[in-house]
Amino acid sequence: MLYLGGSNFDLRLKRGFLSTALIREFDFATYEPRGIGRTEHPSGTWRMADYAKDALSVLDALDWPDAHVIGESFGGMTALHLALLAPERVTRLVVAAATAGGPQHQSYDISKLLSLPDEEAARATLFLQDARNTRLAETDPQAFSQKVSERLGYNKEFANPSVENGGYARLLEARRGHDCTDLVASIQTPALVIAGKHDQQAPLVAQQALGDAMPNAVCKVFVAGHGVLFSDPQAFDSALKFLKERVAVSAST
Repeated sequence: MLYLGGSNFDLRLKRGFLSTALIREFDFATYEPRGIGRTEHPSGTWRMADYAKDALSVLDALDWPDAHVIGESFGGMTALHLALLAPERVTRLVVAAATAGGPQHQSYDISKLLSLPDEEAARATLFLQDARNTRLAETDPQAFSQKVSERLGYNKEFANPSVENGGYARLLEARRGHDCTDLVASIQTPALVIAGKHDQQAPLVAQQALGDAMPNAVCKVFVAGHGVLFSDPQAFDSALKFLKERVAVSAST
């Protein structure tokens, strides 16, 4: 199982997956995307194809001929490019909170948040990731203020080194160029698209379009925001069931 995390997937700060059944059920591997945390920063312009090649290099380094792949948010974008680059290496694909990109199906350009004052960026992030936070800010300002405070704390820790060294900005530049809308129909890999009903960062309609475009995909929608995969137990269980079905088939052949 190869897990591809989101654009701010710093393993110092995001380790919740360690307590999930993914660790118990599979040989599990993950890594920080280039530009984040302790990664190297190759010269030149980074593109989504480079992130797919990075994932392929990890599979090669592990000597895994193939793997189930879960991609969440930015990692979901990477997973799509990986499935296009090396379809024989991806046995089953779970894409959560991600879109195929392009003018019609793009996720929100979160690089715009980099230019905002810290608190304004934190508030904007919360509104994007879960539409219910708009209502929360109106009905329970204290609870929403606590969320803003927690987000500010995370952003501060994340900034050193990923924002300060420019790696995050370069990753977001690659993310801005994400567009495989016209290609995903060629992905034959069995796939599950997991979407949050209240996600405004990866619009629901775009996630559903992704599920419709891939010939062997199913899209499931849950009452959640952008972090649907790990915030909604039903979404996680759905992904786990989908992935274990493949394991059972492989074991009997």
